[in-house]
Amino acid sequence: MAPGSAVLGSRPRVGVVAGAGKRGALVARRAQNDDRRSAGLVGKAKVAVSSVALASVLLAGGAAHAELNEREYERGGEFNRGSAKQFGGIDMIKVDIVEEFGEDLRLSNFVQANIRFAKLRNANLRGAYMMKLVAPGVDFTGADMSDALMDRSVFVDANFTNALLQRVVLTLSDLNGATIEGADFTDALLDKTTQQKLCETASGTNPVTGRQTRQTLKCGGNRFSARQSTPSRYMTDETAPTPQQEFDADRFSMYTTK
Repeated sequence: MAPGSAVLGSRPRVGVVAGAGKRGALVARRAQNDDRRSAGLVGKAKVAVSSVALASVLLAGGAAHAELNEREYERGGEFNRGSAKQFGGIDMIKVDIVEEFGEDLRLSNFVQANIRFAKLRNANLRGAYMMKLVAPGVDFTGADMSDALMDRSVFVDANFTNALLQRVVLTLSDLNGATIEGADFTDALLDKTTQQKLCETASGTNPVTGRQTRQTLKCGGNRFSARQSTPSRYMTDETAPTPQQEFDADRFSMYTTK
């Protein structure tokens, strides 16, 4: 019989057609179920990948933090304008920072930086942010650090010869072995134990202000007077004179640094 020809008098096979329809519907349902299972597996895979990616980010937190600091250093944010440089979290071990970036570093950010054995001789660090700074053995000779925030930092064996530390905040900082000959600590905020420790070696006169280091630390002439005094008396004594205001918005800001 030729393909496509019809047989006269033949009856249509209804049962066969119906059976084929049922099998088709069954195949279609199975296909739908397979699609659903596939979609579910894909979704689970995406969740797994996302979890792995999140875990990778968490495990690489240190690297991400370092990368963020690098970007902050490049972009600057509120820093890198005028004299305000961004050194937050940066390692500058044994670097001559003045030679690399100049003496004018007012209002610069050194928070959590590692500047072991670096040089900041004669640097202008007025109003700098130096909290949690790692700075053992750093040479601050002749630096002007007035009004700097220097709390919770490490200055072990640092050299503050003839440095200006007027009104600085040095609470909870470690200054063991620091050289302070000729340094001016007028109105500095120090822990009592730190003050007493510094008074053991305090000597000299600051060449800029003409003040004796022992007087600026309120060391007194004997141990008893040292215990009864503090260089930041204006913080707790209502009769003490208020320090002269150093900065004001009209003549000094992080953007103009006049």
